[in-house]
Amino acid sequence: MNNNKKIKCKKMCCVVDCHNTYQTGHKLFSFPNRSYERELKAKWINSIKRINVDGSPWQPKMHDVVCSAHFVGNIPSKNPNSPAYIPTLFPNTYKKISINEMQQNDRHNRYRAKQRKCNTATPFTMTINDSNLEINENVVSTNCSHDIGTQVAFDVSDVQCFSFECTFERGNNSVSTFVASISNKMLTNSKKILVDKSCGPISDNLISCLDCQKFHGYESIKHESSLKDLTGTSFKVFNLLLSMMPESSSNSNLNCNNKLLIFLIKLKLGITFSALSVLFNVHRTTISRIFFDTLTILVSKTSAFIFWPNKKTIQETLPEVFKINFPECRCIIDCTEFKVEQPPSVEQRVYMYSRYKSCYTIKILVGITPNGCICFLSKSYGGRSSDSYITNDSGFLKNLELGDIVLADKGFPGIKTLCDDQKSILVMPPILHNGRFTEEEIINTYSVASVRIHIERLFARLKTYKILNNIKIDFLPHIDDIIKMCCVLTNLQSPIIKQ
Repeated sequence: MNNNKKIKCKKMCCVVDCHNTYQTGHKLFSFPNRSYERELKAKWINSIKRINVDGSPWQPKMHDVVCSAHFVGNIPSKNPNSPAYIPTLFPNTYKKISINEMQQNDRHNRYRAKQRKCNTATPFTMTINDSNLEINENVVSTNCSHDIGTQVAFDVSDVQCFSFECTFERGNNSVSTFVASISNKMLTNSKKILVDKSCGPISDNLISCLDCQKFHGYESIKHESSLKDLTGTSFKVFNLLLSMMPESSSNSNLNCNNKLLIFLIKLKLGITFSALSVLFNVHRTTISRIFFDTLTILVSKTSAFIFWPNKKTIQETLPEVFKINFPECRCIIDCTEFKVEQPPSVEQRVYMYSRYKSCYTIKILVGITPNGCICFLSKSYGGRSSDSYITNDSGFLKNLELGDIVLADKGFPGIKTLCDDQKSILVMPPILHNGRFTEEEIINTYSVASVRIHIERLFARLKTYKILNNIKIDFLPHIDDIIKMCCVLTNLQSPIIKQ
C-alpha cells in the first residue's frame, strides 16, 4: 500500500506549466483509453495542445494524467453537452497570440509596405510584341489615393480580334493602363471551353439531344459491351427478342426497345423498380407493369427454346470428352436452389426451408445435353423437397429412351429403380463404403466428375442473373416464368464447351 501511494504522489499533471499533483490537493484523471473512447481521447489531446521537443505531435503515455483544475466543476463529465466534457481551463501560457493572428499582422505589414512603394512610383512604359499577342501599356505617375476604381471593358464585335481594356480611376483622374489584342488564332489554340447543353425527354423525332452525355435509354447504348453489361445479351439476341414484341401502344411514352431493355436490366442486375423508374423517368408502377407484361409475352414466344432433342441430334453434337467414356450419354441432371425472402405463412416456411442452405429456398431440376444446352426444366419446388422426389414428380423420366445414359451426382439414388424400368442407365459417382475408395472407384469418380462439371458451369452462368440471387415474395407467383426466361437467355449465349 505504501508503495502505491508513493507512485501516485509522483504523478504530475501533463498540461504545460501546470505542476499540480495529489500532494497539492488536486484530483488527477487519466486519459480515456477504452476502445469506444478514441474520439474523446483525441479531443482531450487537441484541447491540451502540447507538442514534443522535436515539434512532432504529442501523445499521452499510460501514466500521463490531467488534474481537476482544468475542468469546469473540477471533475470531467461523460455528457458531450457538458462544459466539463473536455479540459478547457489552462494557464496563461495558452493565451499567446495564435498563428492566424500573427499571419494577419504580417499580411497587414506587407500591405502597408506596398502602399509606401506606390506613393514613390516612377513612370514606366512596357511593350510586348508577339505574332499573336500585342500589349501596349503607358502608366502615368499620380499620387495614390484611397479612392481607386477599376473598369474593365470587353469588345467582341469583331470575331477575328478580341480586345481588352482596363482603366484605373483615382479621384477625378482617369488613367488607361493597357489595351490587349488577341488574335482569333490564339483563341483557337487555347483550351476548349466546356459548354452545358440542354437536355430534355427523348422522342422519335428528337435525336439532337443524344449528343448530351446522359442516359436516354436504348438510344444511349452504342457498343455491344455496354449492352452486355446491362442485360447480358448481344445485339443479335436483343433484336431477336425485339422481333417477338408487339407494337407499342399509343398511350405509352416508351417504345419497344426501352420496354425490352427495362425487362432485361431487371433480370440481369436485379435492381428495384424504383431505381428503373429514375433511369427511364417513368413511374414505378409503370415499370412493374412493363416488366410483367413483357415476361408474359416472351415466355409464350420462347416456349420452344427449351426442348428435348432426339438421340440423333445428341450424337451429332456430342463433344469429344464424352466420346471416350460416355458415348451414349443423353443428358446431365442436377438440382439447384435460389434464396427466397422469408415467406409470410408458416406453411410456406415449412415447405421452403432448406437444411442444406440453412435458409428459405426454391429448388428446380435442370437437365442439359452433353454440349451444354438446357433441354429440361422442371417447375419450382420448395427447398425442403429432395432431388429424387423432384425428379420423379417433374416427369423427367418419361423422356428417357432405351439405352440412354443419364449422369447425376450422389443425390439421386432414389431414381435408379425407375431408370432401370425405363431401360436407361443412371451413372453416379460411387458412394464411399468402409471409409476408403478402391482404385476402380477413384477412376470412376474422376471420369464422371470430369464431364458432369459442365452443369455446374451452367448453373454459375444462370446465377449471373441477379434477380435470382434473393427472390422477393412478390415474384413467387411468376417465379417459374422468370426462371424459364433466365434459362432461355442462358441458352442464347455462347456454348459452354468450345469446340
